[in-house]
Order: sequence, then C-alpha cells, then structure tokens
Amino acid sequence: MVGSQARRWLPAALSLIVLGWVLMVSGFAVQEEDQPKILDEIVAKVNNEIITLTDLNKSLKQLRVALEQEIPDAQAREPQFERQKALLLKNLIQNKVMMQKAEELGITADIDLEVSAYLEEMRKESGIPSLDVLEEYFKQRGTSLSEYRQMVKEQLITRSLVQQFVYSKITLMTTDVEAYYEEHKSEFTLPASVELSEILLLTEGKDKAAVRQKAEQILTRLENGESFGDLAREFSDGPTAARGGKIGNFNQGSMNEDLEKVVFKIDVGTHSGIIETDYGFQIVIVEARNNSAYKPMDEVRPQISDALYQKMAQPGLKEFIENLLNESYIYVAPKYAEEYNVEDLI
Repeated sequence: MVGSQARRWLPAALSLIVLGWVLMVSGFAVQEEDQPKILDEIVAKVNNEIITLTDLNKSLKQLRVALEQEIPDAQAREPQFERQKALLLKNLIQNKVMMQKAEELGITADIDLEVSAYLEEMRKESGIPSLDVLEEYFKQRGTSLSEYRQMVKEQLITRSLVQQFVYSKITLMTTDVEAYYEEHKSEFTLPASVELSEILLLTEGKDKAAVRQKAEQILTRLENGESFGDLAREFSDGPTAARGGKIGNFNQGSMNEDLEKVVFKIDVGTHSGIIETDYGFQIVIVEARNNSAYKPMDEVRPQISDALYQKMAQPGLKEFIENLLNESYIYVAPKYAEEYNVEDLI
C-alpha cells in the first residue's frame, strides 16, 4: 500500500517522466479528412506491453493543450512543443517499465483506495461540492475524471516505487537542513504587509471638482477626530463601506505603486490624505503593519527536506531507471525511432 511518505512530490529528476503521465490524460488521435485513416499501429513494445499510435497521439494532443495554457504566444510555444515532443516517446516507455516493476512487486494492490482518498481530499480542499461537479470540470477541458484518476494512480504508484528503491537509502541529517536554511534564507522571507481600510469616492459620471471637495470635507472631519470607520460607512462608494471600509491585508509589492509608497511610510493608525486615482479619490488608513521577517526553520523544515531529498536522490534515481530499462525488452518501430529521441533505449 502506498505510504504517507510516498505522497511526497516527485524529485525534479522525474519531471520529464511525470510529463509523460500527465500527457496521457485526455484527447484522441486527430486524423485529417483527406488522409487515410489508420485504426491503430504499434509504436513500441515494452516487455509484454505495447504503446500504440493512439497512446502517442493522446499524449501529443495533451501536450499541445498544456502548452497553449502555459505559453499563450504561439511563436514562443512552438519551439517548446518540439523540445518536449522529442522526449515524449521516451517518457512513455520509462513510465511503462516503472508501472511493470510496481505490478511485479505488488505495489498496486490497494492503490485504488489511496486514489479515492486523494481525490476526496482534493475535492474538499478545493471546495468542490461533489465528484459530479469535478467530472464536469474535467469534461470542459477535454478529459474526464476517470482519466485523471488513472494519472493520480500512476503517480502514487511511482512515488511508492521511488521511496522504496531510492529515498529509503538516503540519510538526511539535521545539520544538512540547518545549513540549507542558512544558505537559502532569502527564499524563506515573509514580505512586509499592511492592513488597510479605505474611503473611496468614485468620479465616473460625476463632477470631479465636486467629488474632490467632498473628499476634502471628509478629510477635515477625520483630522477633527471623527471615526474613520463611521465616515467610511457614511460616504464611501467602495464595496467595503458596510464594514467600515476594511479592505484587508496586502503584501509589499502587490499593490498599486503610488498607494504603496504612501502606506509603507505613514504610521499605524494614521491616514494617507487624499490620493487621486484613475477612478476617483481615495483615503486610506493603516490599521496594522507587519515588517519583513524570516520564516522560522521549523515552519519550513518539510519544504527544505523535500528540496534536499530531491537533490540527493537524483543520482540514485537515474541509476534506478537505467537499470529498469536495461532489464527490459524494448522495441521501437523504425519510423518512430527516427522521429523521437529514443537512441539510449534501443
């Protein structure tokens, strides 16, 4: 059964293999109407299993879809597609040998229960009301829940396999974690942040000078000691007026540049004065401020451990996969061997 450690994200060295699994989740072979239709053909044989043209076309289509979402610019996307396409068949073959090894060891025995638990946890964390809604979500993206379930199943199986043959042989010392933390401390920084409330006066469809005059009147009342929250409830055009203008907490670097320059200079409990924007006039008050700080090491220890495991596992992982391939019978049809990068497999 897949243990909790096997839920660890796969090492970076497995990224190309994982891509092969992800690419298998949707789509079907696309045939041009004026081309002869091939029902299917064998692209490769991996021990007693085959990879078909349909499998390959599924992966190619999904690669296209994934890159269209990741890289909107078609001109920039095409070179990336060609690079990943070259490794696609190799990824599918590597995935096959790993699944076969897992089957041989009985790792797949209770995996369906693990997959169901994972999907249920994901559904709850995402606020999705039911698996039917999740199914509809996948349909809208050209795939299905069953295909996603298969992808998760293969990932969990492979993680367990890697845990057993690679991660279990790695000893991670406390001193390693501490040294990594000190060397990468800047990566574990909490940005400075401010909690703000606002009074917003919109100018669209209004006399701008009159709105400015109203803002000045509100500012005078603030300076005379009236409650910011009460004035926001009375005058603000913003959606937060009902709760006294409270607009929440903002990290430094995530705000409008002009506003950020003001709110990180003024003291907590003081207001900004009138700030003119493209849409009106705004007065903000700093309710609270948190300075930039390092996250405690105990908080980021799991993240550091994952990073170190990934780095330390790479040589062993490479050797493990190469051994599996060397122990396997692999045949690639000549025309696909020419088109795809599989020289080191055959």
